[in-house]
Amino acid sequence: MKKKLEYEQRKARAKALRMRLTCTICGARPKKLLNCPCETTQYCSVACQKVDWRERGHRTACKKIRNDRAAEAARAEAPTPPPSPPREVFYGPAPRSHADEIRARIAAEHEAARARREADPDPEPVVERFGSRCPICLEAWDVNASDVFLTCCCRRVCRSCNDKTKKGSDACPLCRIPRAENAAERLARLRRHVENEVPEAIQHLGQAYRAPLYGLVRNEKKAAKIYKRGAELGNVVSMCSLGSMYGSGDGVKLDKKKAAQLHRLAADRGHVVAQHNLSCMLFKEGPSSYRESFRYCKLAADRGYTAAEFNLAISYRKGEGVDVDLEEARRWYARAAAKGHEKAASALTKLDAEASWPYSGPPTTH
Repeated sequence: MKKKLEYEQRKARAKALRMRLTCTICGARPKKLLNCPCETTQYCSVACQKVDWRERGHRTACKKIRNDRAAEAARAEAPTPPPSPPREVFYGPAPRSHADEIRARIAAEHEAARARREADPDPEPVVERFGSRCPICLEAWDVNASDVFLTCCCRRVCRSCNDKTKKGSDACPLCRIPRAENAAERLARLRRHVENEVPEAIQHLGQAYRAPLYGLVRNEKKAAKIYKRGAELGNVVSMCSLGSMYGSGDGVKLDKKKAAQLHRLAADRGHVVAQHNLSCMLFKEGPSSYRESFRYCKLAADRGYTAAEFNLAISYRKGEGVDVDLEEARRWYARAAAKGHEKAASALTKLDAEASWPYSGPPTTH
């Protein structure tokens, strides 16, 4: 490779020498050549020089080459400017980054959030898959409103979130599976989850047979059998639904004792409807069960269940299971009436008309 490089260099020098000995225009090799002022071309005669300058435009190129050389020579001869004085460096404390302040603010926000959570903790979810809030808007579940069950992932969302996500997308907002096109496809998805022993899917299938839904024929016996399967897996909603069927004798043999047992199991695990139903069943047993009935009714009313609020107001007014307290009765009547309970509104009007207890000014609603 070294010898090859040397050979190519010698060849290039020979070619350059030949070019210097020949005319740039015609290629002749006269004894004497006319050199261009830019020293890049040579001519054998004035005629060749005129051809290059006039027809090929070498006049402008030659002038540009000479001007560039002159400017470069002037720059080389120009004196070197003195170096600029060094910049004065101030040695002092580094500027503050405010990192400590930001960390302190973030820690204060975390502490405030923790205090809020401890002051108002989320209720323990009845079903772990559903949680205590809507997974989209993060609003607490409304115990008086019906939610939407998603057969694709066995989750549920509030009705308003379902309506909003339905308009903007053709996929499930949680699992991103395309929405079912018809009831048959939804039922097929639900049955696949039932085969995998998902308790929420089993409970919803029982509800589909009892309602009925998805084009199924109403079959309460089959619904009761499915609810039993869900209750064995620990689903609280299945326990409450099966207890209601035992209490009314729909699809199963009437058994008040079994109904109370199932409702108690679900109520002790925090199911609001089961708490209210158990309270009504205990109330019908007589004065000996009034106190226990009041306790379960109070649990459901504290969660915001409208029917329980109305029944709790009646208990406070008549002194059933608790001492008579007309102020508390009015407060619970007002809470139920604010949610549209007609009987509570009429009872509240009647209670205000009687005004037989000492109070100053119009009572406030909470």
